[in-house]
Amino acid sequence: MDYQRELLGGSSFLDRYEEQLSSLCRNQRFINMISLASKEAAEKTGSDTGKAGKNIISDTLFRERAYLLLPEYAHIVDDVARSGYSKKSAVLSIYYAAKILNASSSCGSYSASQANESAACQQDYHVQNSSNANTRRIWEEIAFIIDKYRKDGAPEREFQIEMENAFEKLGWSRRLGEVIAQYTIPVGSAHSVRPDLIIAKEGTPIFVVELKKPSSGATPRNADQLFSYMRLLKLNVGLLISDVVQLYYDDPSNADNPRLVESIPARSDCEEGPILFDLLMKDGFAKSSLNAYIAETLSQQTTLTQVQYLRSRLLSEQGATLVNETLTDFFHSEAAKDVIHDALRIYLQKEYPQEVVSQALDGLDIKWENQPRSNNSPLGQTSAREEHTNRESSYSPTEEPSLFRGKKVGQIANDHLRAMLERGNVSPEEIQLMENSEYSTRVFGINYPLLVPASSPHDRARYYATPLFIRGIAYKLCNDWYESPANNDRPYLVSWLQSHAQDIFSS
Repeated sequence: MDYQRELLGGSSFLDRYEEQLSSLCRNQRFINMISLASKEAAEKTGSDTGKAGKNIISDTLFRERAYLLLPEYAHIVDDVARSGYSKKSAVLSIYYAAKILNASSSCGSYSASQANESAACQQDYHVQNSSNANTRRIWEEIAFIIDKYRKDGAPEREFQIEMENAFEKLGWSRRLGEVIAQYTIPVGSAHSVRPDLIIAKEGTPIFVVELKKPSSGATPRNADQLFSYMRLLKLNVGLLISDVVQLYYDDPSNADNPRLVESIPARSDCEEGPILFDLLMKDGFAKSSLNAYIAETLSQQTTLTQVQYLRSRLLSEQGATLVNETLTDFFHSEAAKDVIHDALRIYLQKEYPQEVVSQALDGLDIKWENQPRSNNSPLGQTSAREEHTNRESSYSPTEEPSLFRGKKVGQIANDHLRAMLERGNVSPEEIQLMENSEYSTRVFGINYPLLVPASSPHDRARYYATPLFIRGIAYKLCNDWYESPANNDRPYLVSWLQSHAQDIFSS
């Protein structure tokens, strides 16, 4: 397999990061990660160079926390990112470099002077494996407890005791004052609050935990309570444990509410659970590792949101304009003349002899003429009025599903759109897009984000009072819908509902 062509910059990648790659190749933990990624790509796709295989490799190395556990690996990824390339490209190049070096016996082969280091790596790997296995058992127990209390609805105090025991199994001690339950925090001169759990190291709180009965579920009020504890204790990290496990991060650089890093379903087979709780174990706990994990997860969320948003725009009419204008720019350039001539030659030779075509095209200055260019940027904003006009021009009420007829647009949104969102029929990526005002205007015609987190600041007059819950998170749904000749949101909403649930909304 020619892996060299998969490297960023070809062989120069091996030269630039020779020191880091050499060190990684002496680390048995890294070798096992590469072997696991290779095995999973081969089993699931049959190849580690195809698109699907590359996605599996990238996901596997992220799941195994290579970036957090291997400084040399992190150095390469960060350096590549600073050069303007994606972190995924860096990860894949590291993988292929390891395969190349392994094939050339530069990776995985050890000299006598490296024997002790190799043995240490092996021992460290087995310790890590043991730690991972222990964390998985603890996570399975936590998932079991949450599921039990979700069904039984036992008192919250009993649930708290179970969670205190779980954190003790993670290595934190109540006796040593590392698991602090119901600690009283004064608020002003006459009030106080008591967080359910504070986890402390050497007398210093490092994160706070809010516990709520799984039978009640996580609510915006629960999250607000957690946020207040985080602010009072000046902690960046907080956990909300109910029917799901939610990790929050409070960015000290802004005054916004703490951001939801991830919401983990309480299932024993959930891979995110053991990864998170492995980072929260006392043995080997490092605030820097937890923060790096949070930063990487939030970065992936941002990237994914941007990718989804850009894809949606590229597939829109504006995207078609971009393609048209890009081709126009290209075919007006000098570089396109040969492309045009070659295309014409192939086409004309179907009817004329090759010699005739060649002579006819020789020296012929053929120009690409296209429709006039738009004054707007290909991916720029089209005014709301233009969007409405375009959508209404092709809209026919008679084509609506029968269950929408006779209903106002706001009623359709509050009934059918709300139900679809709460059933989980919309991907997490699109839910994130719905929190974007620009996306909501383009897709739904409204002037506000379709969804806002219920706990976040928002114009309450523009949103329905009753929250909706999507995968355990509370949102408010926009109520600012119009249905007039000058401003008609109905075609937008109906079109979206039909495109996302054609099997449900059939006339």
